[in-house]
Amino acid sequence: MASAPETAETANGGSLKTFHRETHFRTAGGLSVTDITDHVQEAVQESGVRDGVCCVYSPHTTCSVRVNEYERGFLEDFSVLLRRLVPTEHYYAHDDWDRRTENVSEEDMEASNGHSHCMSMLMGPAGESIPVRDGVLCLGRWQRVLFLELDRERDRRWLVHVVGV
Repeated sequence: MASAPETAETANGGSLKTFHRETHFRTAGGLSVTDITDHVQEAVQESGVRDGVCCVYSPHTTCSVRVNEYERGFLEDFSVLLRRLVPTEHYYAHDDWDRRTENVSEEDMEASNGHSHCMSMLMGPAGESIPVRDGVLCLGRWQRVLFLELDRERDRRWLVHVVGV
């Protein structure tokens, strides 16, 4: 885990703080969801930002960061929905090694993941921006920050960037 706080003067003489943290971990794979809310809130507290915005981002094409409820029934329903919309047994040109010539690595050739890329595109942006007020994430009562793995078990990371005063 790497952290980096910075402070800069604003046009009106105030000081704008920025903070960056990168967290590494290993996912369980296959539509696994990890609640990272407490880690993100710790980063906000460490940043010293009282009022601003916290961006949480996944730099992976088969992962996503979302804000939603962390509840077993919902997570099961969502997994069933994604698998129905994007079945693993469907043909994906991304996995056709007779056709694919771009962005190829040995690791990718061992396991098909065209379905994971399609799921990720349906998820929308790879991250979330969450307001910070009085040094606390402005989340609703049941909202949590979730890291979604849409592919196989892997080493992953997420980035937290906090900006404010």
